[in-house]
Amino acid sequence: MDLVPLLADIDPLGPAGGTRPAELKVQGTVLWLYYRDVPAMEVFWEKLLGVDLLVDQGWAKVYQGSRTGFIGLVDGERGLHSASDEKSVTVSFLTSDVAAWRARTDRQGLEARTPELGTESGRVSTWVAFDPEGYFLEWDTFLDVEENARLLPLLDAEARR
Repeated sequence: MDLVPLLADIDPLGPAGGTRPAELKVQGTVLWLYYRDVPAMEVFWEKLLGVDLLVDQGWAKVYQGSRTGFIGLVDGERGLHSASDEKSVTVSFLTSDVAAWRARTDRQGLEARTPELGTESGRVSTWVAFDPEGYFLEWDTFLDVEENARLLPLLDAEARR
């Protein structure tokens, strides 16, 4: 699989309100995570997501996390930033079945942040675990409540693509 054909098949997202000019569209995003041991993290992400490496730039790797979202692994010795013990990023996965992801992470031996599924303000069911180098990995299922009325149809439409 190659990133360029994938991006060509994605309809760019234009502005959803606000002041961004209509011609400034986005086809996808890459979240870059800085690691000390990229080879070990490649094995981890391939097993967790059940996907193959999409882009190999030597010291940077890219995996597809969703149709338009990508996870990038960067060698903390060579990238723009250094790997650090303190992580200030949470990788969130929006899913319709947070319990299934919890079961998957349990089977794979991920360290859990809490022993049970959580709920944030009665709006989101969550599961949080840690990757081997300490990044928070969070799976979210937005619940069918009034506060999510605008979001749920968008998530449903994306899931049906």
